[in-house]
Amino acid sequence: MTRKILLRSLLMLMLLAAIVMVRIETTQAQAEAIYGLISVDNAEVRIGPDFAYDAIGRLPRDTSVTIIGRAGDFYQRWDGRQWVQIEFGSSPAWLYARLVRTSVAFNSIPPTGRLLPRDANSRVPEGFDLSTDVCSQWVGDFTRSGDFMAGDNRLTVTYPGLQGSNVYSVIVISPSGVRRAFDSETTTSVIDIGYLPQEEGTYTWRVAPYWTNSNYRYNWQQVCLLRTGGTFEKPFTGPPSS
Repeated sequence: MTRKILLRSLLMLMLLAAIVMVRIETTQAQAEAIYGLISVDNAEVRIGPDFAYDAIGRLPRDTSVTIIGRAGDFYQRWDGRQWVQIEFGSSPAWLYARLVRTSVAFNSIPPTGRLLPRDANSRVPEGFDLSTDVCSQWVGDFTRSGDFMAGDNRLTVTYPGLQGSNVYSVIVISPSGVRRAFDSETTTSVIDIGYLPQEEGTYTWRVAPYWTNSNYRYNWQQVCLLRTGGTFEKPFTGPPSS
């Protein structure tokens, strides 16, 4: 009899512990979620984070939305370049951030997109397909050939192209965070060991598409967020220790 009581007590304790864990996990998930409340009548929902994209719906005032991410940064005032990505039916969509009150500060929302580039006339350059969010079109394989650890001095990496973009930048990040850029007008770039830091270890390479009509790099306009292509190992390339 005593054994049965002990078993029942143990089972009850295990059940209570499981219930508590579920409640904790649910509370944590709710705390991490970001919400918004539409602050105007008939807020336009767009395909992408820019007024150049078509509107695909409207939301009435006081509608609650779940926020996935943002595009742009807020500094001193709203200027048309701040957008929030929301859950909208079966796919994500975008709202101009001024039309929604968010549960956290705008700049605390994780970035998930970028605004479209503009030419000297403030127009979206020709070549971009605005029927869907441009960055959702940037899909494909990332590959690497070559091996520094096997004695190669160069690695060749490839990445998907994006319609409308005319230059790409491969950013190589060392174990300590030092960055080097390898730019290309094609979907292939060469990483030269001589342009990397001396330190050994695991390096990460990431890629972003750009649009430009200038020869000066600081005038390039990034189209999509950086995406990780992969990693590679690199030996120490400094002078031998004495």
